[in-house]
Amino acid sequence: MTGIGLALGGGGSKGAFQIGVWRALREQGQQFTAITGTSIGAVNAALMLSAGYDRALEMWQNLNMEQCLTFSSDINLKSTDLLSIHNANLLAREVLAQGGLDTKPLYDLLQYYIDEAAVRRNPVRFGLMTVLIPDLKPQPMWIEQIPEGKLIDFIMASAHLPGLQPVEIDGRRYLDGGFAENVPVSMLRRIGLRRIFAVDLEARPSLRGPLEDNTQMVFIHDKKDLGGMLDLTPAVLQRNRQLGYLDALKAMDCLCGDYYTFSPAAYDQLIWQFGYDLLAGLEQAALTYDLDRCLIYNAENFISEIRRRRQETQMIYEQRRQELQVESKLRAIASGKLKVLNLLPPLKLAMLLEMKASNLQNGTTSKIPLKLFANLNAAALALQEIPDDYLID
Repeated sequence: MTGIGLALGGGGSKGAFQIGVWRALREQGQQFTAITGTSIGAVNAALMLSAGYDRALEMWQNLNMEQCLTFSSDINLKSTDLLSIHNANLLAREVLAQGGLDTKPLYDLLQYYIDEAAVRRNPVRFGLMTVLIPDLKPQPMWIEQIPEGKLIDFIMASAHLPGLQPVEIDGRRYLDGGFAENVPVSMLRRIGLRRIFAVDLEARPSLRGPLEDNTQMVFIHDKKDLGGMLDLTPAVLQRNRQLGYLDALKAMDCLCGDYYTFSPAAYDQLIWQFGYDLLAGLEQAALTYDLDRCLIYNAENFISEIRRRRQETQMIYEQRRQELQVESKLRAIASGKLKVLNLLPPLKLAMLLEMKASNLQNGTTSKIPLKLFANLNAAALALQEIPDDYLID
């Protein structure tokens, strides 16, 4: 079968990332023969095939906890991330009281935004993954296998996580499709598609290594954890939409970068100036200094922002030197007595840079226990290669 497939993975509220991916796909004019989804991926797949981008974006921009769950009584959530430790006691009481969290508001929301008839009319084929219980048998379903009027029911079945009230359809009970295949690529391969876009929301990718039978994969995934799967904080949802947009454009070779994003020309300039290894170290430094990952950087503003954050951190490091007990820690490190270095990552990096500079200045090769500095060595090595007066050519 010729054509291109799109597989959307599960991940709860991290599904906002897929809306950003959709924006990029639309801009690039990418068309699909079939779209499959697991859990929130099934929700977004149905939105793509019925609601249209603007209406789907409206849903995600206004999403809140009251639109997803009903609680048995008025409770005061401590965090907009439902699974936060701050909500643990409240959540446990609610699950016990109701036999699972009530998802009727989410069902009603999907009924409002997803037009089942439009999904059925769409020439792009829709599929979802769920799991039958109690035998945990994978249940891939294409739209023609879903009874009329039951699309939302089966989408809810695909998204049924433990802790939610049971989903039962015609006497059969279902569980979240992620327990079978979180990114339902196999459904697309079984119908003969050999070029597949796969969107994975998890911190550890579900798909690893090349697939058999010459399947060409365009893998869209962010290298950092996108956050909690029930975190509806507006700023987090907005960030994940933007990251989805940027990561999709990188997957399609329109933009470049690992953790950060550059135009191809800016990326080529940075590679020419620093090489791959040092640029990777600079991205690690940028992560340590918490540079905004939602921007598209050129070479000059990326380096300038890293230098600015480094100077700010150095100032804090020097001002708090006594409070942080820097001298005592340095002596303990030199004697091998310090086993854990309790400093925030930017301050750890400042200390590592100080130790490297001291070795260089004194012409010594004192061994630095890099295990105390986690993944900061590549960042330190890269920063050492940027003089204070460095300018991009």
